[in-house]
Amino acid sequence: MVRAFIGIDIDEAVRQKLAAAQDQLQATGGQLKLVEPPNIHVTMKFLGEVSEDKIGAIAEALKRAAAGTGQFDIRVKGIGVFPNLRYIRVVWAGVAEGSDEVISLHQGIDRELGPLGFRPERDFVPHLTIARVKTAKQKERLAAFIKEMTDAEFGVTRAQAVELKQSTLTSKGPIYSTLARIELGR
Repeated sequence: MVRAFIGIDIDEAVRQKLAAAQDQLQATGGQLKLVEPPNIHVTMKFLGEVSEDKIGAIAEALKRAAAGTGQFDIRVKGIGVFPNLRYIRVVWAGVAEGSDEVISLHQGIDRELGPLGFRPERDFVPHLTIARVKTAKQKERLAAFIKEMTDAEFGVTRAQAVELKQSTLTSKGPIYSTLARIELGR
């Protein structure tokens, strides 16, 4: 079994701006688990534990889901939270431009993965997870910072491919490796 997810990688310039925002998040004193900058990506779908013999079928489903989708730009803008500011569990950066394409691609992925036993996701919000909140420590300072960052600009990245990734959990944090990469516009 492998722990797997589907994502879109981002370019280094956007990654560096998000890392700077993570430093500011950390400075609020909140108890956070930051996502390692190399691991930040546009989240498409978390698959969980998947048997290794299903990887090929998932990759084929991704090819079908991505068929007809060309490369597109994603403008990363603003910081938000799941589920809400009173109870913050996840801190994320938003997708401004490109969100329609991300949503359309996500719907195709859900449609193609359905026959393989994966449930469709309701209320999908295009985002890039940058931190997880461990406790409510300094919650007010954290919430105030997030409100200040609602319109923060992090730049534009090009969606060139959708990737099936393996997430190996270690004591130092997850290590991601690419199981399949489906180029967009091919």
